[in-house]
Amino acid sequence: MVAVTRTAGGYGVGDGPTGRVTNAGGTYYMAYSFDPTSATQVLLGYIPDGAIVVDVLGKGGATGGTNPTVDIGTSGDDDGFANELDCDAGTSSALVAGTTGALHGTAVSGVTAVYGKVGASAATGGTHTGFIVYTVS
Repeated sequence: MVAVTRTAGGYGVGDGPTGRVTNAGGTYYMAYSFDPTSATQVLLGYIPDGAIVVDVLGKGGATGGTNPTVDIGTSGDDDGFANELDCDAGTSSALVAGTTGALHGTAVSGVTAVYGKVGASAATGGTHTGFIVYTVS
């Protein structure tokens, strides 16, 4: 049986003949939901210290407008994770669409609040939902 140990830095897996342990991180997601017409940032939730956002997956829900979009980011960079994410279609991926922001793929420092707001092309109603996908090791 392989030894698995939970530590502050992640999970340690294995206990090979040299006593080495492989650090195994995890992939997690934070569900979100907000009014895609909001011009001010809406708090969606928090990601942990050291989290690295690898994608933002929108599940649609916005109504009206012409190709409406949203921005997902932090208080200091409102489109840091997703810039102009399609918010009225079915599932949309910031990574696949090439709309990731400047903070994508970068570890956050400290517990970080994540916000959403209207993008450059506004919806007129609905509720946009989705997931922030991140890793922690």
